[in-house]
Amino acid sequence: MKAFDTAWEAIHATEEWGKYPSEPIIRFIARNYYKRDRKEVKILDYCCGAGSNTWFLAREGFDTYAFDGSESAIKKAKKRFAEENLQADLRVRDALELDYDNDFFDCVIDNVSIYSNMLDHIVMMYEKIYQMLKSGGKLFSISFSKNTTGYGLGKEIEKDTFVDITCGTLRGRGITHFFDAEELTALLNKIGFKNIHVDLLHYTDQGNIVENIMLQAEKD
Repeated sequence: MKAFDTAWEAIHATEEWGKYPSEPIIRFIARNYYKRDRKEVKILDYCCGAGSNTWFLAREGFDTYAFDGSESAIKKAKKRFAEENLQADLRVRDALELDYDNDFFDCVIDNVSIYSNMLDHIVMMYEKIYQMLKSGGKLFSISFSKNTTGYGLGKEIEKDTFVDITCGTLRGRGITHFFDAEELTALLNKIGFKNIHVDLLHYTDQGNIVENIMLQAEKD
């Protein structure tokens, strides 16, 4: 079973994409892991793209893992890591066909990647993350809320999931499922996650509205 949208291979093959890390990711990692023995902290950058957050994690000394469905994206990441003499486990994988061990990671970060799927696949991805996390392991996941420009535009292929979005920052970005915080919290609660906290980041980008749901959760 595969979930990877080939639109992202075209994007990564033709565009410069994601060279520097996301500020919310930096803040989350600093708050939770900077005082730990970093080389002992296993972190997975989930659907890493060209590896901007992977690069940050490796530079900061964490035991870093990352995957993406795009061969072009992973090729770019490997090239950059080789040039800068950085180490990470970088793999081309579909998010529904991961081969990491269960109870392996201390942390999984999802920087606006899981949202780009049908809802049943999204549920399966969060379930697999729960399995891969150690007891007490943390998830940090960023998605788009229904207040983001693009919601209700294009073709609705299931409730709150759209393709062919006609404007906004998500135009031309394949499948988008728009969440609300209550829906996402309930989904993760049902899977078994605890200590769920939600923050919102609301801004405009060239006149378009972007609202990110930034969710933290833990495995028992």
